[in-house]
Amino acid sequence: MPPKAAAAPPEPEVPARPLTVEEKRALFLKKLPDLKTAGDAAAVKEIIEGMKAHEAVEQIQVMACRQLAGLASMKDHAAAAEKRDLIRKFAGVEQVLKALGAHGACEELHREAFASLGHLTNSHNAKVKERMGELGAIERIVAAMRAFKSDLEVQALGCKGLHNLAHVSHNATKIAVAGGIEQVTAAMERHDNLDVQLHGSGALQVLSISADNRGRIVAAGGLERLVSAMVRFDNVDVAESCCGALVNVGCATPQMKSKLVATRGVQGVRSAFQK
Repeated sequence: MPPKAAAAPPEPEVPARPLTVEEKRALFLKKLPDLKTAGDAAAVKEIIEGMKAHEAVEQIQVMACRQLAGLASMKDHAAAAEKRDLIRKFAGVEQVLKALGAHGACEELHREAFASLGHLTNSHNAKVKERMGELGAIERIVAAMRAFKSDLEVQALGCKGLHNLAHVSHNATKIAVAGGIEQVTAAMERHDNLDVQLHGSGALQVLSISADNRGRIVAAGGLERLVSAMVRFDNVDVAESCCGALVNVGCATPQMKSKLVATRGVQGVRSAFQK
């Protein structure tokens, strides 16, 4: 019997070709939905690190902000709070703000980024809100509201973000200095929408706690907007916020009290209580 032929030597392994930049971007975009589904600490970290690695790619920033917003707004409140903590821990707020700075002309990015920021400002921890103010979230929100006046979603989410952040006194001052009061009242005038009116009146109520802000609210037409919101919207939360703001502003000076009466403020309050 002839001897068996010796086995051929194994083919040498060809080292894998490194991925190109375009391939890395495509791979990350494809992976993003799975990362959101996983939702654990490693996945949240990878989303944020991907934003950092591809800061110049608008599509990646839009999609990543969308995934972060989804994680931060889960129906399970405890789970959503946990995701928000993870996003903050891995500097997600910083990356969202960087995306807004790098792609300021992209309206879609502002919607997705504001959705993220709106949920991330939803915290009972004052230090969280103060930190967001320090990072420049207020200035970014106000600038976007000014740039995209006709975009309902940007205006509603902007009012929500300012409403949440205003509960920290230092942030309230920043909102006023940045022109946030004027942007909130402009949004309430332009958009006949419940979310805009709810968070706009809520923001004005919190901001009007400071005597320094009351004159700005009056000058920006805030009294007219508050009365109009109460008359047009049959909503208890809107009525409560509007009444609170009107009381705060009306108690400031005799001049402001006169302005309140002139704008049918008394009738608006009565209308709210009769609903």
